[in-house]
Order: sequence, then structure tokens, then C-alpha cells
Amino acid sequence: MLTNNLFKRWTYKFFAPDLLQRGTYEAFRRLLEHDRRCHELIADFQDLFFKKKEPTEWTQVTALYDQLSEAVGAITRELTIISTREATDLSTYYKKFDSYIRFLLQPESNKTGSPYIICLGEPGMTTQLAGNKAKNLAEIYQNFDCSVPPGFVVTTNSWNSLVAYNDFRPEINSHLRALDPKDNQSLLDTSKALMSLVMGADIPPEIHQAIHDAGRDLVTGLAAKTKTRFAVRSSAVSEDGVNSFAGQYLSILNVAPENVHHSYLQVLASKYTPSALLYRITAGISDTEASMAVLIIEMIEAKAAGVIYTADPKGEKQDTLFIHSVQGGGEKLVGGKARPHLSCFNKKEITLESESGSECPIDPDEAQKLAQLATGLEEFFGAPQDIEWAIGDEEPVILQSRPLRTIVPLQDADPENKVDKPDLPLLYHGGITAAQGRGTGVACFLSTSQDPPDLPADAILIVENIPASLIIFLSRCRAVISTMGSVASHFSTICRELGIPLIVEATGIKEKVLHGQVLTVDADGRNVYQGRAEGSSTIAGGPLSTDNNHPYFRRLQTILEFITPLNILDPEADSFVPESCRSFHDIVRFAHEKSVQAMFAIGKSGSRRGHRKRLETSLPFDLYLITVDDDNQNRKTTDDDTITIDQVESIPFRALWQGLTHPSIEWGDHEYYNWKEYDNAAMTDGFAFKNKTESASYAVCSHDYLNLNIRFGYHFTIVDALCGENSEQNYCSIRFAGGGGTIEGRFFRLKYLEEILSKLDFQVTSKTDLLDARLEGLNIERMTKRLITLGRMLGTSKLMDMMLKDEGSVESHLDLFFQVDETLLSGREQTQ
Repeated sequence: MLTNNLFKRWTYKFFAPDLLQRGTYEAFRRLLEHDRRCHELIADFQDLFFKKKEPTEWTQVTALYDQLSEAVGAITRELTIISTREATDLSTYYKKFDSYIRFLLQPESNKTGSPYIICLGEPGMTTQLAGNKAKNLAEIYQNFDCSVPPGFVVTTNSWNSLVAYNDFRPEINSHLRALDPKDNQSLLDTSKALMSLVMGADIPPEIHQAIHDAGRDLVTGLAAKTKTRFAVRSSAVSEDGVNSFAGQYLSILNVAPENVHHSYLQVLASKYTPSALLYRITAGISDTEASMAVLIIEMIEAKAAGVIYTADPKGEKQDTLFIHSVQGGGEKLVGGKARPHLSCFNKKEITLESESGSECPIDPDEAQKLAQLATGLEEFFGAPQDIEWAIGDEEPVILQSRPLRTIVPLQDADPENKVDKPDLPLLYHGGITAAQGRGTGVACFLSTSQDPPDLPADAILIVENIPASLIIFLSRCRAVISTMGSVASHFSTICRELGIPLIVEATGIKEKVLHGQVLTVDADGRNVYQGRAEGSSTIAGGPLSTDNNHPYFRRLQTILEFITPLNILDPEADSFVPESCRSFHDIVRFAHEKSVQAMFAIGKSGSRRGHRKRLETSLPFDLYLITVDDDNQNRKTTDDDTITIDQVESIPFRALWQGLTHPSIEWGDHEYYNWKEYDNAAMTDGFAFKNKTESASYAVCSHDYLNLNIRFGYHFTIVDALCGENSEQNYCSIRFAGGGGTIEGRFFRLKYLEEILSKLDFQVTSKTDLLDARLEGLNIERMTKRLITLGRMLGTSKLMDMMLKDEGSVESHLDLFFQVDETLLSGREQTQ
């Protein structure tokens, strides 16, 4: 490919130079468009990390990256047309970074094919194949002396094969890309579409047969049972691990053998319930990383069931285990609809310490046996466990065991952050602390038909029961109080993961507070106060707490390291080569600089259209212009190598130049310094001699477009602006980097620039001595005003890194700058 490009280029150069120039100009304009697009997308990636407080649906992150990758790849291709020599190695580095990033976006491909089924007693039960729920149960079944229901797992390979067999992935991704998790209607619509899609799937024939055969074998093994029924349960890859996904997926009980295929699809479809979607996105897990396996086991007809915590989830009583038990099956308990009996055992002595709650449905021997099993499972897995159990006609049966996440008590984690009791009227004391923390907000009694947008952003949610589906409301909650429910419910687990304070079994709370009343909830003390205790909100964050240590943000930060850093700054340095590129930003920067240099090399000896011209100016630096407009018969042209500002028709350039030549700017009589020949800015006031094209500034412009590379000594600035009739398309972006002053001086100059740009409504990001800012959507008149002020800002800041010493000097220079502009003195101009 490279050899062909070189041959074609040199053939055109010798035999058809005008054709070569025309093709080069067209490639340059396309490159500038891709350059703009790249910077927009890089800014979007930065916003994902720096501005958004919650994780984004990972499919949308991947889609954003696909656009960026295409734009960067297009830049390397256009540079090949403009300057093949400069692009020789650049595409190699693009492909390298692209492969790194795609691996981080999607570390492993989803596997299809066998095994479709693995029985609990068979080897090879891994998390990736069977999910943690099935894998843990298989380990207990094979290695631990206790009763486990017989059964099998339909593997994640089966789910992946079903998706491939029905060609679902493009449609799944399309729905997920359009999803707005904060919009309840969007969440419901996406859920409905995806669940319907899965329920309408054709199960691949080999998987259908494998499920049938495994179910038949299980029925044969249970031949003594007069009525065989199955429990069909989710066992997703990301479930029951670091993230519990407690109660988010479906379990179907009492399934007849002939209905197992339909139940299998129902469990698969529950991957896309509104609450499951929201939980997965909040956890920062992609859809493909949450492949679904399905566990099919014998249904236990339980006389009693419950949950055991082998430690205190609040992080307090670590030598105590807690047996929560209810009569019958455990669905009401984990669903937050039942008040259980609680038996507390000393783990070391296996002795009963206390009892409370409803009537106990199990006898002391059964409780003792459960306590022994629980301590054994904790030792077996090497960590505190959250265990689901049932008792049928015989011994206790273990249905599930997963890691129990315990939270460090607030006073232990941060003694200085412990909040004293607020000086507010106490409205209520009681209930049980299910999730620690304190929150202030507005009391909201939730109706069954209520949507999340109907809640205030600081709701104190007061409910009767706590099903796991309430997760869709938690983004707007500061605390939750329930008259029913249990510490052992799925919703309690979710609140602990999210750091949402939760009080359960708060009988009588509805008689004590009013809807809309401002409350302060202290879940640790089980107190509810009237009024707002400012600054008292604290939470004990779990794995879903969205700070920068969240797995999503850590992963995104790693990806950004290959996208956003700008390492190559000086185009005249020996290190300004493709081999020095360490990010997409570097590639874009390199390609832009080299394309501009190549264009001006062509313009130096090119035809009148696009001819490089030096601007006649009294300012002490050289500036060369080249226009890239389509042919226009009415456009002013000249055969001279120079051009005056009156002959320039570019709207954004004329506006910027008006600012640069403002009378308030002192330019002096020196030329801007050629740093390749000299190295003493202080001695020369930062100026150099004219006619040094190596240190000259360049502008590529058209009637409504400007791309300006301007160099003042050791720092450079790029201004990219579109100022046309369509306000929605108009924008101005500026990148400012470098300087010859001290690090402190460069820092204070950026503070000066940030203040001015912020008042001009630019979105500004800066780091060390690099600043990026962007403004969009203004009409011609308003954008022109901004460009004039921007030009004046560039002129006044040219040597400021050598003068600014502290915050006071920044403020004094800002005062001088603003004195010239009444608009800036009064803040922002009126919206037009």
C-alpha cells in the first residue's frame, strides 16, 4: 500500500502537478474536518470521566470509541495523501493504540459452542461458564459435607450461542446505545424491547436437546419423588461476586419438566428488566460481561427457609452469625415483604446468644445445625458468607452461598467525620439499621404507580415493602425507611452496596411524618429528625458508590491514557516524530502539524488558488495564510506573495486579527524569537527576527473557517473556528501549550486564560501548562465578538508566564484586561 501511494504521488508530481495539488487540498480539508471531529470526541471522553458522576452504559462508551477510532484512522489516511513520508509510521502507532483500547473495552470475546450443560457433580464449573452462583453451589456439592439440591447449569456458552443463532447482538446494542438510564420511560421502553426480543428467541436445536436430556436425567435420578419440580434460577457471570446483583434477575419456582425451556427463556430475558439494566450500568459492567447462565435444580418444598449472614454486614459484630428464618419458602424474606425471626449465634462456640422478631419456624437442633454449616462454609470459602437455605422433610439444604460484603463502621473508617446528633426535633426512633449512613431530604410516600422523575432529587423514601426493583428510585434517594423488610433482603444488600441509608421494620413511621416534610435520617442511630441538618449527610459507600475509585472510572481512566494525553508539543523538536506518539491525541496533533507544513510547502510554489501568502502587518511576527475555499469567481486574488488584512475575506480570521491588533496591546519593535537559533527569552523580550519560516505562524482559512497555528516564543496556540450562517454548527476551540517561563509562571498564565475564557462561556480544561477550551452554537455576531476578545487575550498573554508570580498579579492583569471590555466586566452578554 505504501509503495503504491509513493509511486502515485511522484507520478502526479512530475506529470500532473495541478491534479496532485487539487487532490492534496481536498485531502487537507477532509483532514481538518476529521481533526475537529477528533477533538470533539476526545472532549466527550474527558466528560465521561471528569463531568459525569455516574457510569455510562458501556455500549455507549464503545460506540463513542468506534467514532473516535474511525476519525483518527481517517486522519492517518488523509495524511498519507498529503505527505506520504510523514505518514509512513503513523498508521502503525494508530493500529497499536487501537488494539490496546479495544482490548480494554472488551477484554474477552464471548464463547459459543459446547459445553452447553454442566451438572453440579461434574468438573469444569468455572465462573466464566456457569456464573458464581452455580460454581459456588457445585463446589459445595462436590467438596462439602452438606445437602445440596441436584441439578445442572445451562452455561453462558448457551446464552452466547443463542444470541449468535438469532443474530441479536446488533439489535441489543442498538437499544442499549439509545438508553438513557436517568429517563424512566427510556429505561422501561428499552427493557420491554429487549425482554420481548429474548422471549421470542429460537433456542438453537443442540441447546434445546441438551436441556431436554439433562432435565430427563434429573427426573430419572429423582424417581422416588412423586412430583418432580424444578427451580430455574439466574447465574450470571457478574452475579454473586464483587457485585451481588441481589434480586435483579428472575428465579422461577415449581417449574414442571415440560415447561423448563420456556422458563429458561424467562430467566434469560430477566437480564434486561429495568432494575437489572440500571444495576449493571451503575456497576460499570458491560452487557457482554454479564453473560447469563441458568441454574436448574430440584425444587425443595420448604417448611422453613431463610438467609444466614456469617458476619455483621454493618461491620460491627464480626464474631456473631445471624440466622434469618421464615415459615415456608424464602421468597418473601429476600423480597423484603416478611419480618423474619432472628437467631444470633456465637461463631466460635456455636451457642445461641439472642433471638428476636417473629415466631421461630425451626427448632433449636435445626438452628444449631445451620450455624455449624454456616461457619463451615465461611471457612471453606475463606470469607464471610451470605447463605440461602431451606428445610424440607429432612436435613437443611444449602441453596446458595455468596460473599457477604461488610462495611467498615463510619466511626472506624473516619473518626473525624462522625456527626453529632443534630439540634433538631426527634420525630421517630426505632426500626433496625439495614444500611448505614445519614441523609437529609424530603419525605416521599411512594405509590405503586409513581415514576422516579416524580421524586425530588433528595427524596427520603418511605415504603411498606422493599422489593429489589426499587433500585430504579435510588438515584434520587438520600435514605429509605420501610415499615416491613429485613436486613437480609436483597434490597438491603443493594443499599449497602450503594451507600444509601436504610431503616427496616420501622413500624409506625407513617404516623410520625408527613409527605413533603424535610427530614434528617440517622440510620446508625435509628433516628428520624424534623428539619435539615446541613453538612450532616454521610454514607458508608460500597462497591456501587460512584467515586473515582469505582471500577468503571478506573477502567475508563486506563483507556483515557491511550486517548487524551498530549506528549508531543514542539513541532521543531527532534522528538516530534511518530515514534514519540503515546496517544490518539498525539497522533492527531502530529498529523495536523505535518499537514499544515505540507500544505504551506505546496502553497509556496502552487497556483494562485491556495497560494501561500505572507500577511503584511506591523506586528513583530510572520504569519502565512492559505485559503482552501472551493473555486469562487468573485473571490479577491492577487499574484503577489503578500496579502493585506483588507484582502482577507475570512470572517473568523478578521475578527481574531482585530483583537490581536487592538490598541491596548503593546507589541514593541522586536520580532518574535526564533528559539532554534537563540535561547534567552528574557534578554530579547521574547521576540526574534522576521523571515524565519521555521518559527512563523500559519493560518488555513476560508470565508467562514479558520485554523490558526500561532507561535509566540516557547508556547504555541491553535485556534480552530467555524463562523457561518448555521449557528448550530458554529464553534471555536483553542489549545494553548508551553511557555518559556517557570512552571509557576505558566500555571498562573493558564489561570489568567481560564478566567477570561470562562467568562466568554468556553468549556475549559487545563493541566500543567496545557489548556483546551471550546465554545459552540453562537450566531455570527456573537461568535465574532468572542473571537475579537480571544485575539486580544492572546496578544496580552504572550509573555505573561515570565511576569506572573502569584494570584494577586493574575487578578491585577485581569482587571486591566476587563477594563477594556464592559461586557466581561458585567459577566456575560445577554442571550440573543
